[in-house]
Amino acid sequence: MTGIPPLTLPPRTGVHEPAPGPAATLVPLPMPALPDLAADGQRRFSTALLDASGRIQDRSVVTALGWKPGDRLLITQIRSSVVICRRGDGIFRMTTKPYVVLPAPVRHGCRVPAGSRVLLVADLACDVLVVHPEHVVHAMLRDFHTSLAAGETDQ
Repeated sequence: MTGIPPLTLPPRTGVHEPAPGPAATLVPLPMPALPDLAADGQRRFSTALLDASGRIQDRSVVTALGWKPGDRLLITQIRSSVVICRRGDGIFRMTTKPYVVLPAPVRHGCRVPAGSRVLLVADLACDVLVVHPEHVVHAMLRDFHTSLAAGETDQ
């Protein structure tokens, strides 16, 4: 994993929270661990559209994860993908409707414009959602198809 610091944007709820202290007192949140997809666990895969406000148009993954309105989320960009986990110290909150919303800096950093499709990988055992933009999925498939053409066996 890379050492990209997590975003620290204010929540978009109507609830007023105390302002953070001076920048010197802020402590960066730790990076979430990516789940090992080869390990046993329950996973859900889905594709969804991203609307202009950053909302991922898929309720089934959020429902499967059991995320509820007001749950705090830690949203971290890792390379060109996004890792989202429910954590008490998360900066973002689930909205009243069961959708995950990607903040604008994350959308721009991952090069995911409105109307793009994303691949969602939910690990229910780890309570983590990974969002892969189309260009990342294309790169993964390109590499896999190259290995197929070279006659490499599946692991």
